[in-house]
Amino acid sequence: MKKAFFFDRDGAINNSIYRFENEYNKNMDCAPIKVEDLKLIEGIKDTLDKIKEKGFIPIIITNQPDFLKKDLLLKEYERITTKICSELGIERSQIFECFHKEGFSSKCKCRKPEPGLFFMAKGMYDIDLENSWMIGDSWKDIAAADKAGIKNTIFLKRPKIENQQEGNEESIVKMSEMDLKPKHLIEDIKEIVNFIK
Repeated sequence: MKKAFFFDRDGAINNSIYRFENEYNKNMDCAPIKVEDLKLIEGIKDTLDKIKEKGFIPIIITNQPDFLKKDLLLKEYERITTKICSELGIERSQIFECFHKEGFSSKCKCRKPEPGLFFMAKGMYDIDLENSWMIGDSWKDIAAADKAGIKNTIFLKRPKIENQQEGNEESIVKMSEMDLKPKHLIEDIKEIVNFIK
């Protein structure tokens, strides 16, 4: 069996876009919805290369409901995804996404915090989940990994930057309430290579 290093997408692979969301009636970190808005996190390509050198398959696990709830063209999502694959040197099949959203679609088992996307990746790549890793910046990432049997989890803490992005302190509180204990708490994506063997 193979080992994978799972990444959330927005916030861990690329920068989130800070914009007003009508659904929540506030400014918040969101996914880019145009390829022109996509900006990869500094150092992520080198980080993925080092993970590959250590024998891990990098896999992106992401919730992407905007294309359903905003009625956006899937073609634009694929342009964004193609750019991510091209810049990171990964295959399209290494990205697993859930487009579902309650209220817009039937309930699913793939939208994080559900673990369905991890199981899809396991089936496709013959992955040993117990010896794999997951990094994310939301409690949903850690909860989904935990449900999938991944114990090696890393929480990426984002500080709040006024008028630029919100922090993710609420996720830290939620994880504590749910008794979810990430193995590591970091502030820089490049730190993850220090933990894996």
